[in-house]
Amino acid sequence: MNYEELLIEMEKYKDTMTDMERGLAYFKGEEVDRIPYTLIDHDTAAPLYGYTIGEYRKSMDVQCDIMEKMKIEFDLSGSEVGLGLKSIGEALGSTVVYPENGMDYVSDFVLKDYSILDTMNIIDPYKDGRLPDLIDKIRFLKKHYPEMIIATDVAGPFTTAASIRKPENVLRDVIKDKENLHRLLDFSVKCSLVWVEAVCKELGPVPVNIGDPVGSLSLINVKQFEEFSKPHLKDLIDGIKNITGFTPSIHICGKTKGIWTHLVEIGIKSLSIDNCEDLEEAKLLVGDKLALAGNVPPVEVMRDGTIDDVIEAVKVCLRKGSDNPMGYMLFAGCQVPLGTPRENLHAFAYAAKKYGRGAQRGELCKGLFD
Repeated sequence: MNYEELLIEMEKYKDTMTDMERGLAYFKGEEVDRIPYTLIDHDTAAPLYGYTIGEYRKSMDVQCDIMEKMKIEFDLSGSEVGLGLKSIGEALGSTVVYPENGMDYVSDFVLKDYSILDTMNIIDPYKDGRLPDLIDKIRFLKKHYPEMIIATDVAGPFTTAASIRKPENVLRDVIKDKENLHRLLDFSVKCSLVWVEAVCKELGPVPVNIGDPVGSLSLINVKQFEEFSKPHLKDLIDGIKNITGFTPSIHICGKTKGIWTHLVEIGIKSLSIDNCEDLEEAKLLVGDKLALAGNVPPVEVMRDGTIDDVIEAVKVCLRKGSDNPMGYMLFAGCQVPLGTPRENLHAFAYAAKKYGRGAQRGELCKGLFD
């Protein structure tokens, strides 16, 4: 299918529910117009609308323009004002670099020696780093878009620790400095929970998503996850539940199969799975206890594939995941990268609406059979 044909075909499949209506009905077990999905982050989409990433970061007007255009073009509503993976480290003194046309990265880590940890205070979201700017964004969205669903995110304990201390050192500490690593992970959780408290102070209870790429089995093994990540991740999840009343969702990049049952034990709501894992295996192993999300390949298919590649990948995910007993949401396997063509984003939305029609928790989408 070429792009012109795709745009013509898309006109046949219009949403008949809002995102809020769809999400509430779907997780009640009701049939909805199409499978819930997410597509691309607002900042990553900036170049599609003629902006640099830097312009997006600096201007609330640009952020709102992109948000409104994406709602029209891709039927995506709502916003997430989250910490990302590096904000706590930056708030504590790590140096984060913000390229004009690229994603941010840490160039210098504040915790070079564990003695420094004794001098650190828990973050103040109203004073430290770029956190006050995020609070201002929350207040702006609340004022100007009172009907909007606003969520937030935090990094998992290992990933937050790796924004404070050099990631190679964090991974080395798993073997060589276990006691201090536990201290750092506990401190990381406390910082994340202070952020969640601040967001709820501004908005009331909100959904929280956790991202923990450094907690992946691509970097640590199952035994190390059990010893280090699991107890602190549970503290983070329990803290979020206590503050918001909602159970958080989690995405961990890379390999995760060996910890799926552990994630069930610590009480997450839903698991977003990277494309290196098999969605059907996850459904069979933990699908009666967790909602699942994923796992269209973000690079090989979304960025580098053809329109037909995207459509086929969405169909495969729907066949494997849409009958998950606790529910399924169509996501890319990880963040959709910069440079993803507009036509592939439209192909994703088209396939979700066509083949994801008639979605109902625990049942294959009716669109797969037409």
